[in-house]
Amino acid sequence: MGKKNGEDKRGLKLLFWNIASPKKKDNLFWDYVKNFDFVGPTETWILERDWNKLKDVLPKEFQWKLEGAKKEKRKGRAKGRIMTGVTKDIKEIEEGAIEMEGMVENN
Repeated sequence: MGKKNGEDKRGLKLLFWNIASPKKKDNLFWDYVKNFDFVGPTETWILERDWNKLKDVLPKEFQWKLEGAKKEKRKGRAKGRIMTGVTKDIKEIEEGAIEMEGMVENN
């Protein structure tokens, strides 16, 4: 951290965490997440169809994306995957974005 030539040179704060479903997290958890610039909660277990409900309760300070979980069998919960959140004061560049199964990209 510090200033060089009048510019703020602070580093980015990153958080990756196996959260075993964001549905079970309380406000204390999400308040902690707000201390970071980029967050990558893993093991979300969130299906694409449930994403719209969930993103309404996520911190509004972030731009959120989801790589949705998949069910291996008809019964039981979906497994794995990741969400990403980038603070809105960091501009995202969509140019040349690549999408692949099992990957979420934030530029």
